[in-house]
Amino acid sequence: MERSDALIKFVSVLVFVAVMVCLGVSFWSSYSDPLRTVSATGMEKRDGLETSGFIVRDEQIVTASGSNLAVTVTEGAKVAYGETLAVRYVGSTAMERAQRISEIQMTIRQLTALKNGKSGDELADAAVLSLAFAVADRDLSELYSLEQDLDAYIITGSALAAGDEAQRIAALEEELRQLSQDSSSDTVHVEAPISGTFSFATDGYEGIGPGDLQNMTPEKYDGLFAVRAEPPADALGRLVRGIKWYYVTKVDERSALKLTHGSTVKLIFSRTYSAELGMLIEQVSQPENGFCTVVFSCDKYLHEVAALREATAEIVFGSTKGVSVPREAIHLDGEQPIVYILEGVTANRVAVNILAESGDFCIVEETRTGLRVDDTVIVRARSLYDGAVVEG
Repeated sequence: MERSDALIKFVSVLVFVAVMVCLGVSFWSSYSDPLRTVSATGMEKRDGLETSGFIVRDEQIVTASGSNLAVTVTEGAKVAYGETLAVRYVGSTAMERAQRISEIQMTIRQLTALKNGKSGDELADAAVLSLAFAVADRDLSELYSLEQDLDAYIITGSALAAGDEAQRIAALEEELRQLSQDSSSDTVHVEAPISGTFSFATDGYEGIGPGDLQNMTPEKYDGLFAVRAEPPADALGRLVRGIKWYYVTKVDERSALKLTHGSTVKLIFSRTYSAELGMLIEQVSQPENGFCTVVFSCDKYLHEVAALREATAEIVFGSTKGVSVPREAIHLDGEQPIVYILEGVTANRVAVNILAESGDFCIVEETRTGLRVDDTVIVRARSLYDGAVVEG
């Protein structure tokens, strides 16, 4: 029993010594290096709700059977009624002819640019800029021809020499005309049955259209997307009519109260599609078992979402923007929150308005005469008051 008491006393002494050492280290650190500052940064805190739902469009599946099938349009391309979507080649001769036609078309495009006074270097610069603009605009409908130009002028360096462009173009056009005539017997064109935006994706939900979203309820939502049809084995892709698309989801009743029919709200599709979109609230249903369905619509960026179906989005109800400051740097002068800004070696007192709190930081209002982004905020100093000289 005595041995046990002695052990307890020994452990207690060790713990006491350890605590005192920690306090001593902390005190010494504060004394030897009392000044600590941070740079004020801009911060936005969003009031939002993450939800999952489905994208709905007016769609039609396009089919094409047979082997040696080459699709001639790109993802997200806008096509007209009757425009060629794909070509089926019967035999190796037809495929070789198609390759030659593609080469001639590219060469004619290059010669035409040279004829118009463009040098090889200018054409190379234009190829890079065209691709950059297409990526920036998220429009890759001409990606194939852009890749060809990039390969011709930069990668393989096969740009053509200037001289007699008109004569060479005429000869190539004649060869192209003859090849096109020869291809009529062994080349089958798959034409677009409607005008619209093309996507390679098919998922079995193409039969669900905007009309099915009328009077949407949570029960109807669950039933509508519970069964997915099997796409045809020979599906080439799908065409989306018009420019308007919808996002339908189910949210809790309390969150639905923040959404008003006819208003516009920002949705952030961060997982499946990196974009923030302003969308119109078309419907907010009555609650069922604590949930409501919400239907959003948008008439932009259809070519970018044509391949998406199930999508996760954050519905942003509101946001607070300001300057991020550590809680430790905020002091109270009566009821007025203040911070100290380091200007040279002097601490200057600045009154702040706290807009929101986020973890160990507060978001305060940025003002012309008060705290601003990139100001040096004093978190800790040995002696801190307005006009105090502080040194590290």
